Amino acid sequence: MNIPLTTALALSAALLCASAQAAEQTVISGSDMTYMKQQQRELELFKSQLQGTNITLPDAQQGRVAQMQNEIAAAQADQNSASRPAPRAVYFVSLGIPEKGLLPMLADARRFGIPATLRGLLNNDFRQTAEKMFELSKKDKQAGVQIDPTLYHQYGIKAVPALVVTCGGKFDVLYGSLPVQQALEEVKQRGDCAGTAAQMLQGAEGAR
Repeated sequence: MNIPLTTALALSAALLCASAQAAEQTVISGSDMTYMKQQQRELELFKSQLQGTNITLPDAQQGRVAQMQNEIAAAQADQNSASRPAPRAVYFVSLGIPEKGLLPMLADARRFGIPATLRGLLNNDFRQTAEKMFELSKKDKQAGVQIDPTLYHQYGIKAVPALVVTCGGKFDVLYGSLPVQQALEEVKQRGDCAGTAAQMLQGAEGAR
């Protein structure tokens, strides 16, 4: 896997920033500050010179960079999850699902305004994930997914596809490749969040 060096540098800078925030505040002399500013300017110049340049990292380093990227993304998602409102529904999928099954799932979820959500990157690889989404977009220009591992943890999702419908502090989970409309009908008939399911069914019907 070729990883843009600028990405690795940006990740290193983010980790250094996080470490600095967590450390105790220290007194920095004027000469130290001048040195730090010079190093920062040199780093920015180095990054600009390498813009668009790819290098091949050793396997161990590739794995570490991918792990760092996932950890940063997960931390950001977790930080944002406390303040964001709970979605009315979430459709949990995987890019490992065969294309002939995945494309209808994405279109079905989009019809009801439900975000199709991945746990993480395809094979823990940004390039493979981007290439897969590009291939899907050739056949459905509106195909899209979000990556949010915190939602998998929040609702205890162990397998995909799965549909979660929420209401207040409650939620219903349906596993399997049922069409979204049929799954919502099931929740409407038997679920704790019947009201939410009914609203979503009505909204999709009115949008036709």
